[in-house]
Amino acid sequence: MNNILLILLISLSSFSFAIDKRNDSSLVSISPVVVSQALASGVTFVNSQQEYQLILGGRAVNTNNNSNVSSLSENSNSNNLWVGEQGPYLLSIAGNDTTTNSASASMANSNFNQIAYNPRSGQIGVIVGDIVVKLRPYYRAETIASSFNINLITSFDNIDTAIFRINPGQNIFTITEQLSGYVGVEFAEIDIIDNSNQLL
Repeated sequence: MNNILLILLISLSSFSFAIDKRNDSSLVSISPVVVSQALASGVTFVNSQQEYQLILGGRAVNTNNNSNVSSLSENSNSNNLWVGEQGPYLLSIAGNDTTTNSASASMANSNFNQIAYNPRSGQIGVIVGDIVVKLRPYYRAETIASSFNINLITSFDNIDTAIFRINPGQNIFTITEQLSGYVGVEFAEIDIIDNSNQLL
């Protein structure tokens, strides 16, 4: 009887593993264009212990924002290498876009957000343009904002954390790297929206 129970438990755990493995592989299926453009950027960053790669030419336009309606026509033109959706965002990779094909492109753009690829989860995240900073004790968020010429969005003094937004013409990757090396900062991360229910 014990042998039968043991065989039954092994069979059930093998079956469960096979189901989990199938579900995981469906999450990782993504367009080769997305992967190629992410590898080509050479720009990586970490958010919540997950590594992301900037996608060259990648754009996310919030369809709920009326001021971005004109950008929708740009995103739907025939020059796109790839198009997808994530929540309220229309995602695309432009084929000949010079503004987002440079790793040093400014992140502060009112028409669209850049996008990044998470190779571990196989998902695409929308870079919202904010930087989450964990401050060291006795350092003030206002001082950090002034020192780096960035905007303080909100400060949670009780947990020494603040959210900053860059200005037009500033590069979010450069500012985040500079913040990470600052004596008053424990860590700085680029804020990203990563939705596992996106359609690819």
